[in-house]
Amino acid sequence: YRVDEAERGVVQQFGAYTVTTLPGLHWHYPYPFETVDIVNANAVENYPFRTEILTADEQYVFIQMVVQYRRIDPVKYSFEIVNPESTLEDVTESALREVIGTSTLVELVTDRRDQIAPRTTEILQTTLDSYGAGIAITSISLEKLDYPQAVQAAVDDTQKARNDSDRFILEADTYAKD
Repeated sequence: YRVDEAERGVVQQFGAYTVTTLPGLHWHYPYPFETVDIVNANAVENYPFRTEILTADEQYVFIQMVVQYRRIDPVKYSFEIVNPESTLEDVTESALREVIGTSTLVELVTDRRDQIAPRTTEILQTTLDSYGAGIAITSISLEKLDYPQAVQAAVDDTQKARNDSDRFILEADTYAKD
């Protein structure tokens, strides 16, 4: 079997892990004696994720994002978790619920929007590390954050109040300097 430069071969003998092979040509006993799982340890994979989540003030938000990850430990990736992609989906949902569920809709749309991805990344990576998943989150890109149109008026009022407040502070500073 052949292992490319970015890959590692995880060899199992009678279903038990025996060795991780490096790039190059290798041989192994035929199935059922030995099997080899080839794991690309350098590729960054994209996992698109979308969901609806309830905020702290009981408003629904629709979130679409892309989670990018790498398989940093081929052995842990192959053996510690039964289905790594399914686990990634579940843990992403859980981390996002923790971030979104503790904030109001107005906070998410205004003050905390830039914090959603970093906070979710931190929680997600901590959980994956505790599972021993062999996965490293490289980034999370928040593609879309939508909310019901009935909430639009409250969001607009909050943004207008913030802009008016900023303008008032600038005018006060200008008059104070004169």
